[in-house]
Amino acid sequence: MKQARCLRCLLLAAGIAIIAFGLVASPVMAAAPAAPAGIKVGAVVALTGRMAAGGKDVKAGYDLAAKDINDAGGVMVKAYGKRLPLDVMIVDDESDPVKTATRLDKLNSVDKVVAYLSGFSSDLNVVGMAAAEKNKVPWVGVTIAVEAPFNSGYKWVFAPFSMSHDQVKAFFDLLDSIPADQRPKKIGHLELNVDWGNECGKYVREMAKQRGYQIVVDQKYAPPTNDFASAILALKSAGADAVFSVPAPPQSLTIVKQMKELNYAPKVTCLIRGPDLSTYWENMGKDAAYIISDGNWDESMTYPGNKKLVDAYKAANPGIENIGIPVGAGYAAVQVLANAIERAGTLDRQKIRDAIAKTDMMTIRGPIKFRANGTAVIDYGLRQWQNGKNVLIWPPNATKIKVILAPPWDKR
Repeated sequence: MKQARCLRCLLLAAGIAIIAFGLVASPVMAAAPAAPAGIKVGAVVALTGRMAAGGKDVKAGYDLAAKDINDAGGVMVKAYGKRLPLDVMIVDDESDPVKTATRLDKLNSVDKVVAYLSGFSSDLNVVGMAAAEKNKVPWVGVTIAVEAPFNSGYKWVFAPFSMSHDQVKAFFDLLDSIPADQRPKKIGHLELNVDWGNECGKYVREMAKQRGYQIVVDQKYAPPTNDFASAILALKSAGADAVFSVPAPPQSLTIVKQMKELNYAPKVTCLIRGPDLSTYWENMGKDAAYIISDGNWDESMTYPGNKKLVDAYKAANPGIENIGIPVGAGYAAVQVLANAIERAGTLDRQKIRDAIAKTDMMTIRGPIKFRANGTAVIDYGLRQWQNGKNVLIWPPNATKIKVILAPPWDKR
């Protein structure tokens, strides 16, 4: 009997120990669930069609950033207690906004991405933002400058990029910096008839009036337009010595070619989109000289990691001398997203979204924070093609290079 009682006591003690171990161990096991193979991020980008030149630059930035992050071990995700690689899934929308939406929906419902990166151009990105908001997937976007969606109550979209107001203000700030006896005073405005172009047009008219410039031509054109001869002749006849527009990349080639054909050479030509791409000089040669465009990023920036990006891009593209703005902007967008995922410590979309909103970090294109509406607090610049290089000319606190006023075509 005594031996039986002892055996029962031992069994009871063992049972208690097993239960106790289970109570202690189960929370530990629950705190470290099986980790996924990687962090799925989706991007629908124009790799073919009319926006392909810009889309390829954006993709290059995403690819280089993901490679650098993964080569360094990936993104630390506290919920899994380990670093995970970024898996950036890039899909071509063929420059078709309908395909932008449907392919983002698939990345959400089938591929289960935790976040979106943008495509190229405001036209396509406006559609992407709506898809992100509908699917409640955090979206980090570049080459988006139209402000209206950010003022419509969206909660899931963020743009570490300049907006319409920034771009037009930089244009007029640059004009104001030119000595008065050389400064263009007659503005020609060609307004791309899409949301971004319309917003810029509103600001061009407001700021011209405020700063004492005369708008002598103010014409709209449609996205498919490929003949600008009548508009250029109107600019020439009116004596417009500065031109502002935000064309699609192919249009930025056509406008300048037709300016040359019609012997129209304003002192300042600012085409925000198109001349900022890697292939512009390749397509235009010396006719690209003096054209001013977007300066959201530049090779010369001295922020941490920027030189590494420049060297890596040139090593991968040995024939390219000039790097398009979207390469650096895309790289910075991946930095912002990876930083937010690490701070969130989880792959939960809502927590990643909340972490993006609290961003306060240094990227290869400078410090970035976000306003409550998802737009960024960033410095904005302009670049100009000078001597075969696209160089930063604005703002003056970031560069010592000055704008060069364009001479007549027969003096180049």
